[in-house]
Amino acid sequence: MFAKELEKLLPDARAFARMLCGDRELADDIVQNACLKAWNARKSFDADKGSFKAWMFSITRNEFLQHLRKTKRTDCYAPSDLENILTTDCNLAHKTECSEAIRQLFALSPEQRDVFILVVAAGYSYEETAAICGCSIGTIKSRINRARAKLASGIEPLAPQILSDGDLDSVPVQNIPDLIDYVEDLVRPAA
Repeated sequence: MFAKELEKLLPDARAFARMLCGDRELADDIVQNACLKAWNARKSFDADKGSFKAWMFSITRNEFLQHLRKTKRTDCYAPSDLENILTTDCNLAHKTECSEAIRQLFALSPEQRDVFILVVAAGYSYEETAAICGCSIGTIKSRINRARAKLASGIEPLAPQILSDGDLDSVPVQNIPDLIDYVEDLVRPAA
């Protein structure tokens, strides 16, 4: 049973790892190592404490962070390389787009925002999200549809107050690792 569940989850784990690192080959290596760790720890998995998907995604995330720690220590640069790195032009457009997306996401009601993050960003099923949020699947579907409609319309006509740049500092999610931590905080009470 464990092998079948693991095999069924591989495409999602690969997509999650690719989202984390942005490199297909590295993502496959991370997933392979995560699968080995999950296999070795398969007896410690307890379905009563949480879903298999969340458990496997946590292992994959930890494997990615372990990779970052290892490469951080081993990266060596020549002085000329450092000069090129430090003077490389920074593309602020991506940060601005991300900030705007976060601003719009956090302009949603907390119920719609949390459900949207669990289903769309974290990849939980409607059933899993309903169990986490303690409500019916129909309520989850309704919240997702309303959140998508508001985000598609740009929220502005529907939200009473869009977050300003100063308010963005109070938003708990600033980047992908923060989003993963936010999801874990949402899932933890249900586990």
